Amino acid sequence: MSPEQVREYDGYKERLTNFSNEFDLGLFIHIVKKSFFWVLLAILVSAVAALLYLRYTPRVYKASTVIQLGEDEYSKGILGINQFGDDNSIQARLELLRSNLMIRQTLQKLPLEISYFAEGEILTNEHYLLSPYEVTILEIKDEGIRNHPITINFTSEQSFGLSYKGKTISDLPVDQDVEIDELRFRVHVKNWKSLTSLSGEYQLNFRVNSLSALVSRFSKNLDVRILNNTAKTLGISYQDNNAHLARDFAQMHAQEFIRFDLERRSRSDENILTFIDSQIDTVFDKLRESESMLNNYKQENKISNLESLSGVYLDRITEYEDQIVMLELEERLLNEVSQLTEESSEEIKIYNLVPLVAGSRFEQSLTGLLDNLYRLLLNKEEALYTVTPDNNRIQNLEYQIGIQTKLVLETIEALQEKTSDRKRALQEELGGVSGSYYKLPQKELEFARLQRLFNINEKYYTMLLEKRIEYRISKEGFVTRHQVLEEAMLPRQPVSPKPRIILIAFILAGAFLGFLFIAIRYLVHNDITTLHEIVKLSDASISTLGIIPKYKYDVPDSMLIVNRNPKSLIAEAFRSIRTNMQFIDNTPGSKVAAITSTISGEGKTFIALNLAGIIAFSGKRVVVIDLDMRRPKIHKGMGVDNEVGMSTLLINKTDLDTCMRKSKVENLDFITAGPVPPNPSELILSPRMEEILEELKKRYDLVIVDNPPVGLVTDGVEIIKKADFPIYVFKADHSKKQFVQVADRLINENKVRRLSVILNGVDLDRNKYSYQYRYGYGYGYGYGYGYGQGYYDSDNHKNKKSWWRRLFSK
Repeated sequence: MSPEQVREYDGYKERLTNFSNEFDLGLFIHIVKKSFFWVLLAILVSAVAALLYLRYTPRVYKASTVIQLGEDEYSKGILGINQFGDDNSIQARLELLRSNLMIRQTLQKLPLEISYFAEGEILTNEHYLLSPYEVTILEIKDEGIRNHPITINFTSEQSFGLSYKGKTISDLPVDQDVEIDELRFRVHVKNWKSLTSLSGEYQLNFRVNSLSALVSRFSKNLDVRILNNTAKTLGISYQDNNAHLARDFAQMHAQEFIRFDLERRSRSDENILTFIDSQIDTVFDKLRESESMLNNYKQENKISNLESLSGVYLDRITEYEDQIVMLELEERLLNEVSQLTEESSEEIKIYNLVPLVAGSRFEQSLTGLLDNLYRLLLNKEEALYTVTPDNNRIQNLEYQIGIQTKLVLETIEALQEKTSDRKRALQEELGGVSGSYYKLPQKELEFARLQRLFNINEKYYTMLLEKRIEYRISKEGFVTRHQVLEEAMLPRQPVSPKPRIILIAFILAGAFLGFLFIAIRYLVHNDITTLHEIVKLSDASISTLGIIPKYKYDVPDSMLIVNRNPKSLIAEAFRSIRTNMQFIDNTPGSKVAAITSTISGEGKTFIALNLAGIIAFSGKRVVVIDLDMRRPKIHKGMGVDNEVGMSTLLINKTDLDTCMRKSKVENLDFITAGPVPPNPSELILSPRMEEILEELKKRYDLVIVDNPPVGLVTDGVEIIKKADFPIYVFKADHSKKQFVQVADRLINENKVRRLSVILNGVDLDRNKYSYQYRYGYGYGYGYGYGYGQGYYDSDNHKNKKSWWRRLFSK
């Protein structure tokens, strides 16, 4: 390419891009009409897909229950009794309900050891509580059989067969113990009629579930959330393909949570009472012993009261000794907690014994630490249900437990040191008082010692009795703090899929795909549809002669049709072009019209013949010559042979009169192309061609030349340059936008003057919007379209199509 050609091509590409970026409403409406069938088809296919989706997607049902968390019981509030681990945090309860530990306890209460299934070609249904047969597991020999489907086939009401893991076993008895390699079980038929009906449509199988697999399955579909933080209400919901199973699990989960909380708190109080009872027995023995010693001493020394002793010293000594006894009790409790923490990591022991610190001076210091240790141990126990001990999660929990244990022991050690220091200080003060007191007479001292020992044991014994009474009263008033506000109901409607939403979504998706298809067709549309596009794409002073409507009937081999119905719409279109040609050149004398196109199939021969026929109707003598010798068509359109023609005329094999043919239209003659020559270019460019044209101009008013397509060969360019009416033909919805560049080249490079274009094959019904512009000179045909229906004869002869034919003709 020369630099000028490159610049011209770049300019053409820029104009093409700019034109594509401008929204053309007429073109868009045209594409919408052409694509309407595909849009409708996409919507219909989407609707069918939605129905299939709804038909073969398992229904999901959701059951929900609501529980309200309560506070401590009224009796414990009165007695002021504290309880370790009694965390009232709603978040803690929330996590407990979500935990695998709680799910595991719930599943153990439901009949889920065996799951029954009816397997179809696409869907598989679980028959929870509704299976017409029942399998009872007597012994599992191989744990590997769990979670594997076992297909069961009933051959009669008394026998069945099994198929699993590639094995097949036949003729097994019903209602008798059956033993296979992996397990021993018994099958019972509950409803034979229902079983035969079900087995005829589905393949029946059952599965021996493992608890860990069930926990994994149910934890995924469980949802626990806070409904009202102020009212302390929690919502428990579970989704499953089986409505009954969804209801039963949600309801049982709420009940198990309440039972678990009740049992945990009851066990704690039982442990405290056991400890108090054991201490009462020990203290009671000491009390009886001290009472006996005091009575014996009083009898032996005839002392009836304590008034003879030094009351001041005795009271102080009693006070100090009471405090020392309480400190010794606290030391004992600290030692027990320390020993348990060091020797055992079992959560249950810590939980049962540590509540003894309640009410002591160090309760606040230890309760939080021990509670955290308890929760870490609980998390570890829960995690071991799903992972192995060497898992990273277990290792991390063990590391945290070690740190928390160390912190507890260090805190106990610090408390023990403080208690020991306090005890030593009291003992020192007691020693000073006792030193003064021991100076009293020996009998008074001994009596005071025995009386003091009795008072201490009596006080300690009385305290333990009071605590036991308080805890027993608390136990009698012990009820669950939580309650179910709303029972789980059997769901009637599935939560998914939603038929209306799915149908609307699929239809909208289909419509979106359809309109996306329209948008893509619009964006990639590269066909010429209107004269306006040609003018806008052209970089030369190109003019337009008009448009030729699309003929409603089949036109084989570019026939002459204007003579069939001179008042038809298409005949009027050619008359409009004939009128516009007068504006191009209206000088007297014979004229030459050269018609060409970019490629074959754009209708130049059809236009040449019918334009010649219309002009011949006006009384002018017209001749049409076929110079497209590579693909000749005029002889086919006129229904004659092609033995002689332009090829034989150009080589002087025949003369002009011999090649001239008469048409059925008066004043219209034509010359066919003749046999296909090996060198059509040389023949067309030979001097003989000019001689023939000059001779024809003497005989006829108009010579119409059907040239070869200039987009493929350049044979006819010279004739186009010399023609009085150079005409370039485009075909609507067929010619590409790039073809305008070929027409521009004829004007800019080949210096073709007054090149005019005709747009052939325009579907006026589809391009109605685009041709409501006012076409003046240069825009050709605008005449006639817009008149009322029935003005043209062809309008009265249109084939009436059924609606579905019109739809599919788009």
